[in-house]
Amino acid sequence: MTAFVNANHPTIHPGVERAEVLLNMVNGNSRRAGTRHVIAFLLVAAVSSALVVAEALVTNWDEGSLLVAWAVLCAALFAGAALYADLLVAGVKRVGEVLSAGAEARAAARADALFLASAESDPRIMADLRAAIARSKAEQELTEVAPAPVRKSTLTAMHETPSLYVALARVQSGHFH
Repeated sequence: MTAFVNANHPTIHPGVERAEVLLNMVNGNSRRAGTRHVIAFLLVAAVSSALVVAEALVTNWDEGSLLVAWAVLCAALFAGAALYADLLVAGVKRVGEVLSAGAEARAAARADALFLASAESDPRIMADLRAAIARSKAEQELTEVAPAPVRKSTLTAMHETPSLYVALARVQSGHFH
């Protein structure tokens, strides 16, 4: 009797899978995002292919011709940046917002860690923290049992979970709500 060994080899090349995913993303997002993104994608492809061709041509040029080629390339890059300035600014703003949110989250985590370290060593702070937690649970139970009409700003403030630093500041200032 003959025995066959079945090795687990992929039936589709990984590069083909990545290309299909990319094409699906371009086809799916082009309808929603508009044609400017597709044009930008094609522009990048054209620039990269032009750079490959230029590198093959430039190997035999003298310095004067290279200077002209660099000037034309820089002018094309500046024109492209001016054409897509709104997209570039929006992308930079999004990156800045993500970085700011991450920095705020890290700062809040550091403040919470310092607060917990001080609360573990000081029984007064721990008592205040426990009292604030008990009040918060009591308020939550009251709002669940009999919800009262609440303004929107108060509603959002109640549902946001404050950091330990903010909770301690509220306890120390007398604002428990």
